[in-house]
Amino acid sequence: MSARAARAAAVAALLAGCLAACGIPTTGVVEAGEPAAGIHQQVTLYFVRAEDGALATAYRTADTHVDAELAVGMLLKGVGDAEAKMLGLASDLPPAGATVRIRGGTVTVDLGASADVVSRTAVDQIVCTVRANPDTTDPAGTGTPQVVVTAQGVPVPWRPEGVDCSTAAEPWPDKPGRPTAPRAGGSVSGG
Repeated sequence: MSARAARAAAVAALLAGCLAACGIPTTGVVEAGEPAAGIHQQVTLYFVRAEDGALATAYRTADTHVDAELAVGMLLKGVGDAEAKMLGLASDLPPAGATVRIRGGTVTVDLGASADVVSRTAVDQIVCTVRANPDTTDPAGTGTPQVVVTAQGVPVPWRPEGVDCSTAAEPWPDKPGRPTAPRAGGSVSGG
């Protein structure tokens, strides 16, 4: 072996020894706080503008998968104090729980209240909220769901023409609680 090759072998052995014994001990899993919570997803909820009875959207975030059941549960919790004060929002839903069943492209929301206390506006709130939060993991990919609302198992009368959720007004960021201009299109209020 030449002197050059011997020196190269000695340097390689020295580097290998240094790297192997660099003083960093091996460890197991180190606890360093909470695990990542994931991505926050937006939930669109439909409430009622107290000023004119029209539907308006409010947004919340969820740390879990968003579907109709989660959205209806959030809707039933009602408007927050800030939404009520700043945006003039209210809810027409009766204070009762609900059961949400999802089968294929149909979402059935059964309210715990009797049918005679459920207004058409309350049904609009539910229908628009369900349609705004489709189950993105649905393997059938059915798109916009058919929504059926019942109260204690009894079908709730709804608008024969349905509701066009796209005509619902957004909250007005420049003047909370008041429209900046009249909106064109059909009304979704009722009762």
